[in-house]
Amino acid sequence: MADKADEVSRIMHDIKTLNIQGARRVAQAAAKALVIAAKRSKAERTDKLIWELETVSNKLISLRPTEPMVRNTLKYFMAYIEDGRSVGEMKRIAGETERRYDKEFTENFNRIVEYGSSLIGPGSTVLTHCHSTTVNSILIRANRKKRIKVFATETRPRFQGHLTAKQLSAAGVDVTLTVDSAVGYVMKNEHPDLVAVGSDAISSQGHLYNKIGTSVIALLADAYNVPFYSATQLYKFDPISKWGKMTQIEMRPTSEVLKTRIRGVKVLNPAFDITDAKRIEAYITEAGIIPPQGIMRAAEKYGKLDI
Repeated sequence: MADKADEVSRIMHDIKTLNIQGARRVAQAAAKALVIAAKRSKAERTDKLIWELETVSNKLISLRPTEPMVRNTLKYFMAYIEDGRSVGEMKRIAGETERRYDKEFTENFNRIVEYGSSLIGPGSTVLTHCHSTTVNSILIRANRKKRIKVFATETRPRFQGHLTAKQLSAAGVDVTLTVDSAVGYVMKNEHPDLVAVGSDAISSQGHLYNKIGTSVIALLADAYNVPFYSATQLYKFDPISKWGKMTQIEMRPTSEVLKTRIRGVKVLNPAFDITDAKRIEAYITEAGIIPPQGIMRAAEKYGKLDI
């Protein structure tokens, strides 16, 4: 039992410290932690088990507040678990839900990769930012027959772009790593055919919450007439935005920017920024290529979100 408890704590630690990256991977890890918590629970009553799992869910959500995919996923799990009529049945449902969830999300992921790769023409140049498993998979799929070229930003301060470049290179993609501040140079001199980034959250207006620096890239893409796409599962839509609430922007530790403090210097380290819907060509989703204006309807219809 102690090992299982430690595993839940380890998953939480890995999410908080970015050892687990990408909204999809974070959501899967959160779901796994919830199922482990359900299976190891010593609760003898259903109401006690529900209280325990809601407590775990709230802790998991608090770790990455800008990622509604975690909230939506845990809500999905709790809706099924709460249908159980006994503690034993609830635990069984938790395991069944995890298997169904993994199957469904793998299928959705594959659809997104197929739709995304179809947007990229032979010999295209693509600019990407940060690290997205989905975007990398799209680029690798496209490269198999189309031999594309990719520019990847370092993505300061945690340098997630290094992982992006490493994976793309290992898969045989022609990839160039560049500092974030060189995006304007890349736009002007390398003439990318499109920008493809991931997504951490999407609002009801179609605005994109993604790694800090994304909005600047979108501005430059707009200025250079380069279409800007975001690859995302519909579970990244944030239902609370329909009621005027804003997705919380996570502030990361000062130590990520300054390893040694400089006297009198403050540090601002937001993890995400917001890209206006008007600068987004479309979202690449499991339901197809969807304009920002249609994302809420798609999330309601295809993502089966309670909006």
